[in-house]
Amino acid sequence: CKETLGASAGSLLHIIFLELGHEICGQFYGNIQTVVNNWLLLEGHSIGIGDTIADPQTYYDIQETIRKAKEDVIEVIQKAHNDELEPTPGNTLRQTFENQVNRILNDARDKTGGSAKKS
Repeated sequence: CKETLGASAGSLLHIIFLELGHEICGQFYGNIQTVVNNWLLLEGHSIGIGDTIADPQTYYDIQETIRKAKEDVIEVIQKAHNDELEPTPGNTLRQTFENQVNRILNDARDKTGGSAKKS
């Protein structure tokens, strides 16, 4: 279908453009889109709530990742409160704190997102 309706040489759109001009070609393309839109309205697909619920193992993995991330962030906060946090080279103490917390949360987000995608 893409080869027939696409913009490549020899396609239906290319021939219409060459023989009838850009206005007719644009109208034709718009009409094709209308047909596709109507088909999607009539025959489209849907997802149910069951498609969005993770299996028990995935749910457990996500909960564990979140729990571990919370613990790690609390540990960084406690280090900051106890003056045990050392600034990383080129960063202030505040930047170091933010970088560590962001790294922990971003890693958790990536891991949970990957788990959810696989299920």
